[in-house]
Amino acid sequence: MAAFDDAKALLLHAAAELPKIRKAYDDSLHSKTINSVLLVEIKNFVENLRSSLDFAAHGLHDRNCGGATGKSKIYFPYAIATQSRSDFANSGRINACIPGLPAARPDIEAALLEMQHFGTKGYKWLPSFMDLTNENKHQRLTPQVRKESKELRISGPGGAGIALGPGAGISLGKGASISIGGAHIPGGQTFDANNPPVVHGGRVEIITWVSFHFDSNNQQVLPFIETAFAGVSDIVNTLEKM
Repeated sequence: MAAFDDAKALLLHAAAELPKIRKAYDDSLHSKTINSVLLVEIKNFVENLRSSLDFAAHGLHDRNCGGATGKSKIYFPYAIATQSRSDFANSGRINACIPGLPAARPDIEAALLEMQHFGTKGYKWLPSFMDLTNENKHQRLTPQVRKESKELRISGPGGAGIALGPGAGISLGKGASISIGGAHIPGGQTFDANNPPVVHGGRVEIITWVSFHFDSNNQQVLPFIETAFAGVSDIVNTLEKM
């Protein structure tokens, strides 16, 4: 069907854009500023994924419900995060988004239920993704914040080691010590990710982990859009075959 062809064309375009987003993301991390190019590319990327879902919904309607929509608009039906399976199933949302589908193809209605955040597909990301791409947000760039966290790693020549994340620390009395795979940490010191210890015969690293998060849902940007891309691709391909 033409609508499914359009959906897959958008997915192909998104797949080609993802490496560009990864590069702009890395460049922004290194420069410690959010590049405007990154914002535009992410905005276009998520909106194309949303459009791909809506085209798939059109494809389902065209193929199973006679194609005529009247005054109704066709959208991919989704449950908001606070809706349970029974709430969503009884809301009539699937029929409102794709008129006539539940009566014509109850098997597809069942499949759409399993594609929700409570379904067996495990698409926990779907409500947050749809919220990011709601129409009232289409004209603004996706807001993001930069977050950092530090991790202290201490390793010995034998390969053993310990790692302390944010908020974790160790305090050693003067008569105490720690031995790790050939490395020795003498007592009389307190250490954490911001205050590394004196270590004999080992290696101390302080690693700063950096990521960008969406303001609206606190999701890490790159893992979130990669998960959404894989999920939308699976949804479209699955629905096309039904």
